[in-house]
Amino acid sequence: MIWRSGVECVKFFLLLALVLSLAGCGFFFSEKNKRKSYVIKGKRYYILASANGFREKGLASWYGEPFHGRRTASGEVYDMDKISAAHKTLPLQTWVEVRNLDNNRTMTLRINDRGPFVPGRVIDLSRAAARELGVYNPGLAKVHLKAVTGRRAKQLTAVERANQGLALLALTKPGLMAVGDDGGTRLARGRNTAPSAGGDAGDSGPGSSALP
Repeated sequence: MIWRSGVECVKFFLLLALVLSLAGCGFFFSEKNKRKSYVIKGKRYYILASANGFREKGLASWYGEPFHGRRTASGEVYDMDKISAAHKTLPLQTWVEVRNLDNNRTMTLRINDRGPFVPGRVIDLSRAAARELGVYNPGLAKVHLKAVTGRRAKQLTAVERANQGLALLALTKPGLMAVGDDGGTRLARGRNTAPSAGGDAGDSGPGSSALP
């Protein structure tokens, strides 16, 4: 009897361990297993679990004032004169290759905000990005989006962080940046700063750090 009780006790604890293990792996439905989402104007948007293989066609717009200087959904301060963009469902910090189908201009940029919440529009560019892609003057353009992932995305992130360091160094030690004219130095000198002119192409992302 004692042996049988001991065996049953061991079985019970093994079963309990299995259940807890499955729960920890997200096998059972829980709050952690739900997809991240947010609601704008009564519509719920679900964040993609991964950007791998993501492609999309549609209209691109750009946004500036009154969002300039506000917090983006990523928590960064939005600067319309730097390269960035907003997307409704791609994970924040995703790198995206944007190709203007009207003039074939292409650039790669990082998603750090949410929007545009206008039917038919797939991406909201910063003013600087809109200038580079030729979207600034017409306000809208047909584009093709392709997510950049893996090693290439890591490289882009590393380069961006290095450039941010160079930009900071240029502000604190401008004399050190006077030699040479490589890409990083040009960026540190404000290559991504666009002339102050123009307006918004329409409704854009909310520029709120409360969004996922």
